[in-house]
This record gives sequence, C-alpha cells and structure tokens, in this order.
Amino acid sequence: MLNRLIKIKIIKICVFCLLFMSVVKAQSSPPEWTQSSYREQHYPSREWYAGYAFGRLSAGANAATEIDALKRNALNRLAESIIVTINSETSLLRKSVQRGEIDETSTDYNQAIRTATTTTTVRTDVVSFHNTATGDLYALATVRRADLAAFYRRQLNVDLNKAETAVGVSEHLVEAGKKISARQKVLEARKALVDVYSYIDLLSAVSVDADQSDMQIERTGDLMRTVERLLIHLEQSTFVYMNCSYEKRSSAKDNAFDSDPGILCGIIEQALTENECAITDSREEADFELTLVTSTTMRSDGVTGQFPILTYYANVRGTLFNRATNRQTASFTILNDPDVYEEGRDPQDAATKAFNMPELRNKVMENILPRIKN
Repeated sequence: MLNRLIKIKIIKICVFCLLFMSVVKAQSSPPEWTQSSYREQHYPSREWYAGYAFGRLSAGANAATEIDALKRNALNRLAESIIVTINSETSLLRKSVQRGEIDETSTDYNQAIRTATTTTTVRTDVVSFHNTATGDLYALATVRRADLAAFYRRQLNVDLNKAETAVGVSEHLVEAGKKISARQKVLEARKALVDVYSYIDLLSAVSVDADQSDMQIERTGDLMRTVERLLIHLEQSTFVYMNCSYEKRSSAKDNAFDSDPGILCGIIEQALTENECAITDSREEADFELTLVTSTTMRSDGVTGQFPILTYYANVRGTLFNRATNRQTASFTILNDPDVYEEGRDPQDAATKAFNMPELRNKVMENILPRIKN
C-alpha cells in the first residue's frame, strides 16, 4: 500500500514537472508572427499594412518601458509603409486636383505624413512578446487596408461638412456686418480643407478602388474655390469711417493744443488697418462709424510740488456705431487715466507724448475691436 502511494506521488511530480517545462518552453519560444514567412502569408501587403520591430532588453532596463517603446517603433514603421505609398501613388491625384484650378497648393505632403502617423492607431492591432530566456523583444502592428480606407472616408466627409458649415456661418456673419468674424470662419474652413486633402491622399494610397467620386474631388475643389473667393472678398472688407475732433476744456491751462493735432486719429487708423479693417472717407459705404473726441488735462504744472515736472493727460471719449444693425455698439471715456500721461518741455510736447503712448491706443482698441469683430 505504501509503495503504491509513493508511486502515485512520483507520477504526480513528474506530470507537474512536464507541465512546468512546457509552460517555460512556451514562454521562451517566440510566437509565429515573429517569422517573416508567417507575416507574409497572414498579412499580405495587398490587404494589410504591418510594422514589425525587434529589440533586446538592455541590462537593468524596465521590461514594460522597453516593450512600450518597441510597440511605438512598430506603429511608426506601419505609418512609414503608408507614407511610402502616398509618395508613389498620389502624383496623378495632385494633377487632377490642380486641373480643378485650385489656387492654393491642394496637397500638403507634410500634413499627409502627420495625418498618417496620427491615424494609424485606428483599428490597429499591436502585439508584443518578451523572451525572458534571451531578453529578446518583439512587436507587431497591423491594420487592414479596408479598415483604414473606411476611416479615411468618414474623416474626409466629417471635415468637408465642417468646412461647409463654417462657410455657411461666415455668410450669416457678413449679413450681420461682422466681416472680421466671417473671415475667421472662412479660415477655419480652409484649415479643415487642408485636412481633407490629406485624407484624400491617404485614401488614394490605401484603397486601389477609390476614384475621384469616392474621394469627393469635385466637392472639395468647389468648396476650396469658394473659400479662396471669400477670403479675397473679406480681405480688409470691414470699412470704418472715422470722425475725429478735439475739444477744449473749461480751464485754459488744461488745453495743450489750440486745434486738433490729429495724433490719436492717425494711430487708431493704423491699428484698425493692422486688424483687417479698411478706413473709408465715405460714411455711406462704411460698416462702422467711429467717433473720437480728444482733449488734454494738466496733471502737474512744472512749478509747484516737491519735484516740479510738467505733465499732461491725453483724454478721449468715443462711440462706435454699427451701420448694418443701425445701433451704437460701444461708448467709452478715458479721462485723466493714471496710465496715460507724459512729461515734456511744454504742454504740446507733454501731450503729444501722452497721445503716442501704446497704453492709450490699447485702451481705445480694447473698447472697439471686440465690437467690430463680434
């Protein structure tokens, strides 16, 4: 009886050892996908994109960190295989798009590369293996061409819809007299179309069956032409009529000038031009009418006080009238502002310096520009 129990125990130990050895062997044997013949058979290039990476665990390195890095390397190699296809297969597409008379470069190759790299994770399978016996590391990233093509079609359509929506919003903004905001919307549409052309390139590369209709070449070209036409039309198309004057204050010592020096008016004209506005001499053709009334105030007379210095404030009050809506949209007063005064040899010198201060220009623009843009 005792011998029988001993024999059973020995058999169990042997079975356990065999199972353990088989597990160890399985853990140390690389999977089939690490063989190029297996990858060629199961991931043929006509149906798949694949990126394979091999490495070896460095002494003292963290295995999980090294495997993650190898996976990224495999994904990058997968992206590279798509990029190579883009480079070789899209020249005909570019010519056909150019025949659509699109003024801007229709395909940004660098943008296509960035898009390919960032979208290869879509429905991409990434597997890895660590041979603990040898320290070898393996990673494989695979994605079906058909899955990528389906994704690119969806994204192409999403960006086209986004561009069309932005153009539609811009037209409503123009009707409301908000041409600067309208131009920003058109620029958004243009940016979306850059992405569209990237997806067109990608779709043409991954799908041999994609034609111009499938890639929506005509729709994209028409929309790009509309965008370019609107950008030309909206370039400095917000017209501002300026009405500038100088008023004297009741105290003679406050009046640094006998008449309007026109300093601030010229500064604001320049600032508006730099912000996509155009100055017009015709009140009838203006989108906005800006009224600026300037004045000066003596801050210190240069005689009294512990440190006698002659200083003057630059003052302005203004209104902005939207002719499209027939409403006053801004009203402001900058009077004896502690940020807007300067010293000088005489009243005119001090006040001239004060009117030329960037702080005064910025305060005026902060009051009117948001109303013009929005």
